[in-house]
Amino acid sequence: MGFGLLKSYFKVIKREYYTEIHLGQLILNWICQRMFRINANVPFSVHHTSLIQGFHNISIGGRDSLMCLAGKGGCYWTVFEGSTLEIGEGTIWAFNVCIQTGNHVQGDFGKFEVASVKIGQNCWLANGSAILAGVTLGDNVIVGANSVVTKSFPSNVVIAGAPARIVKNSEGSDSLL
Repeated sequence: MGFGLLKSYFKVIKREYYTEIHLGQLILNWICQRMFRINANVPFSVHHTSLIQGFHNISIGGRDSLMCLAGKGGCYWTVFEGSTLEIGEGTIWAFNVCIQTGNHVQGDFGKFEVASVKIGQNCWLANGSAILAGVTLGDNVIVGANSVVTKSFPSNVVIAGAPARIVKNSEGSDSLL
């Protein structure tokens, strides 16, 4: 009975996707955000082990992405002033995904080169992947586990490696052949 009431509450506040996240997870996230002030400026639930910096420059599309942010831990996103992070609808990610819109300048580590990051619709970022400044990923891109994405890629490809490269294209053929 109590959980049904809670589901109704989330429908009323227009965050129905919260009903698919374990209640204990949501409570722990709320405690960390509102009491311990971790990700306090983010207006919706963020996993308590993730760190989101520069949230006002982030555009997240769709409920699947919002569910990932509340349920997947260890994510580290830094969006510098003068840059943006855009995540398309239907894009999801695993634990420990790092997204940065700035890199240190070689020779002067006190300065940063800043460039926006755009991730298309229906992408999958696997565990431990890192997306660096200036990258644009097309729609339906799969990023393999522990990949470091240093450049942009078109739609409908699978990329993997450090640095990432195309391992399958839209036809499903292996690009290594």
